[in-house]
Amino acid sequence: MDSSDKNKPAGLAMQRFFNDPDDIVDETVAGFIKAHRDLVRRDPMNPRVVLSRFAPQEGRVGIVTGGGSGHEPAFIGYAGRNMVDAVAVGELFSSPTAQAFADAIRAADGGAGVAVLYGNYAGDNMNVKMARDMVAADGIKVALVVANDDVCSAPPAERAKRRGVAGEIFMWKIGGARAALGGDLAQVQAAAQKAIDACRSVGVGLGPCTLPAVGHPNFQIAPGTMEVGIGHHGEPGARVEPLKRADDIADDMLRIVLEDQDLAEGTEVAVLVSGLGATPVNELYVLYDRVETGLERAGLKVHRAIVGNYFTSLEMVGATLTVMALDDELRELLDVECAAPGISMPGRSVQPTAAISTPRPRRTGPAKAEAATERAPEATGDPRLDLHAASGIVSDLANVIVANKAYLSEIDGLIGDGDHGINMAKGFGRAAERIAGRDLSLAEAFSVLSDVLMTEIGGSMGPLYGFMFRNMSLAIDGRQAVDAEGFGVMLRAGLQGVRTTGAAELGDKTLVDCLVPAIAAYEVALPQGFEEALKAMAEAAEEGRDSTVDMVARLGRASRLGERSRGVLDAGATSCALILTTLAESVATRLSAT
Repeated sequence: MDSSDKNKPAGLAMQRFFNDPDDIVDETVAGFIKAHRDLVRRDPMNPRVVLSRFAPQEGRVGIVTGGGSGHEPAFIGYAGRNMVDAVAVGELFSSPTAQAFADAIRAADGGAGVAVLYGNYAGDNMNVKMARDMVAADGIKVALVVANDDVCSAPPAERAKRRGVAGEIFMWKIGGARAALGGDLAQVQAAAQKAIDACRSVGVGLGPCTLPAVGHPNFQIAPGTMEVGIGHHGEPGARVEPLKRADDIADDMLRIVLEDQDLAEGTEVAVLVSGLGATPVNELYVLYDRVETGLERAGLKVHRAIVGNYFTSLEMVGATLTVMALDDELRELLDVECAAPGISMPGRSVQPTAAISTPRPRRTGPAKAEAATERAPEATGDPRLDLHAASGIVSDLANVIVANKAYLSEIDGLIGDGDHGINMAKGFGRAAERIAGRDLSLAEAFSVLSDVLMTEIGGSMGPLYGFMFRNMSLAIDGRQAVDAEGFGVMLRAGLQGVRTTGAAELGDKTLVDCLVPAIAAYEVALPQGFEEALKAMAEAAEEGRDSTVDMVARLGRASRLGERSRGVLDAGATSCALILTTLAESVATRLSAT
């Protein structure tokens, strides 16, 4: 290797346009705002919120969405006139934070309530609902609609579990049009819900994509094969089969969506064929040609067709097909004129009034946990941990997470989207930087870590670990030291934070499968002393991590894979084991007697 190459980020070996992988989202948003300043603007309160230049409007329902970056023009590309008012921006393939969603809701509020229209992913569900709670004190009424149009991600009887994919574009279009025509919050919610209920989507992948911070594809599609039912983050599809001719692929995609809809002959439909990032647009038209032919053979009429790159997945090769069945209301709303960077459609003119010039005051700060947190007693036994000299524990945790970034992302990529290590390393690394050189207690250091995870990282791990460390901070706040009993109280408080935020139980193939047995082992070993209890916790954490290999995921993105999720470690359980084993080692080196 040339000596000059040692100073280059590892990802620069990729043939891609970026500077530092950690900055790519912020630089994307910056360039997007400059390029489309006639339609959008940056939120002055939060750089991870993009606003329509026409919002908020007094007395009009606000429309909010959000999601992970890497899908451009989704999500930021749909802010504009008679479309979305505010977009929360997440890391690559990762949900925006609750704070970003809350700031987007506040920015879109014109006094008539806000409809949040988003995709059905664990992190988005968690962060949107937290954001709704955060803005309740502002008196903002919030209605939610969750997109679940991806046919292959769950059977019809479990449609509530399906992913939201490109059908979200129709949901935003219809919801925005109803708001533009003066609908109240309930009417906007009903229209958006009707739109997504009328949508069915399917994706086909021909080649993988690569997160810049990882530097290699987080999944593989072998040459000569294709993956039917693939997700927008590269989640495995329903089946892998030999690559077919374009007409045969189009026929299969259309069959999948129409068999799930059972539309009456003569039904009018809107059709969206979107590339996944690296598919030449001419090939999308080849697919659409066959799709429309198939629709006509089925006795269906195409009212409007949209073909191009509308909901991508970095540089994945592939395409999605979305069919929305229309009735009179949906047809009327689809035909309302709109203008956004990602889509502009002529039609019925509805000119927006001027945006409110003086934004309403906003509250800030991370979400608050509702349940009371158990408090550790003052230390009475020996040995004990001096909390005022223990902030370095957080630095130790950060070091092990950063060192294992690639490993955690590799595990996550096997049945997820490959961003777990990236986001964890970014959150823990930032927290360590903010703690460095400061005279903080362990409670204060945990609080810094919690705030960073909840307000800057997002996904599902941001709030889960954020509340875990927040509760651990609260449990020991104001204490001079903790003994073995007090440390156990702190651990239980952390588990309470996870369970308050998420719904996972033992056996669901999540971090809970590591955390619960580790804390139980700690408490069983307490009579043997502090150090022995820490050792038992570390051993049980690793056993809990390993137990997830044989589990079938029941929550999160991997839950849609069924048996295909078996045989792989859970990324959350793996990071939890790293945290707990490092915590045990770091605490053990700091124990002292009075």
